[in-house]
Amino acid sequence: MTLQMGGVWMIQQYLENEEIQQQRVEEQIALLQEYVTEHNLSTDDARQLTRWANRNSLILMEIYRSNVLLYTSWAPKESSSGENTMQAPYYDWVSYYQIQFSDGPADVVLYSGEAYRWYLCLTISSLILSVAVFLAVFVVGSRRLVRYICLLSDQIQAMEGGDLDQKILVKGEHELSSLARGLDSMRRSFREQREREKELYRTNQTMITQMSHDLRTPLTAIQIYTDILRYRKFENYSQAEAYLNRIDGKIAQIKQLAENIFEYSLVPGEPRIILEAALPFREVFHDPLSEMAGYLEGQGIKLQLETQWPEGAIHPYSPYIRRLMDNIASNLVKYADPALPVRVVMERREQDLVLSWVNTVRSDGARQDSSGIGLSNMRAMMEKMGGRLEAEREDGLFRVSLYFPAQ
Repeated sequence: MTLQMGGVWMIQQYLENEEIQQQRVEEQIALLQEYVTEHNLSTDDARQLTRWANRNSLILMEIYRSNVLLYTSWAPKESSSGENTMQAPYYDWVSYYQIQFSDGPADVVLYSGEAYRWYLCLTISSLILSVAVFLAVFVVGSRRLVRYICLLSDQIQAMEGGDLDQKILVKGEHELSSLARGLDSMRRSFREQREREKELYRTNQTMITQMSHDLRTPLTAIQIYTDILRYRKFENYSQAEAYLNRIDGKIAQIKQLAENIFEYSLVPGEPRIILEAALPFREVFHDPLSEMAGYLEGQGIKLQLETQWPEGAIHPYSPYIRRLMDNIASNLVKYADPALPVRVVMERREQDLVLSWVNTVRSDGARQDSSGIGLSNMRAMMEKMGGRLEAEREDGLFRVSLYFPAQ
């Protein structure tokens, strides 16, 4: 559009110059004279005159003799009949040029089509330039899209190879951008799914390890009690009956653990627990502590209660309470120094009821559990009951404390 409008203005400025127009007409008159002389044309040779007029881009060519129109390029056939005898008016503003024909001289009037030719060339040039600009813009835009498609292809191949951390680049607001957003959303979904699968696998592995750890303690206790009964290391039948009752309790605990394992195999992670009604702190831990004391005494470790039972109640979950006590007893057997008693401290700290065990670590048991499964398992159980577990070791002493919200 710029070239067209600017070109029209420049052509108009050029052709409005009378000297230039006159010069151009005179050049065409000279060419016409050469053509007429070369072909020995007369004013009646309308066909050849028309051929020359068309070839030289003339708008109009007229031939007069004695003011009578002999030929006009508008109607060359009618002009060649010679029937026109009417004189045409003479106009001062029209330029007449004399041409020598074979049948005598005649006046010629030329209306040049130079402007039309220039306008035609300008229009064709404008169209060519517009098409070239369009193609250039299209090619540049296409190259950008092609590069973007190649980039998306590389990123998709990376995603297919397992790299889900590389973000899919979103550029612009077009169909490819929508496709890239969809691919990036799919990448994030795949990554989250993979993370969930990894977490589920870790949870299952941890659960299996923890349950194996929990099963080991009651099995060890059963083995000890059966050895006592097998070798008759009991004083009377009442004591033997007590050992049998303890074996029954441990078997029931193992059965409960087996049921938990079955539940965990159906549901990812440990199922939600329902806490029991509030019970006095003493009622919850009296029997488990007594059983622990008997078990530890059989292992040569003495349990020493240092404080009175605090007032208050808690919401327990009996299976977890048993598992907690078994875990603590197992750790005491492995790491406590049998030469010194294990101190049991019961107290109330602000809104919590706390049960703590303090023992001296024996020299050959100074090593820590390689995986820390026992403490991790107990900590998880305490969190599910709304409490927490704290464990600390300092100057050869190990302290583990169970915090329960007081009711």
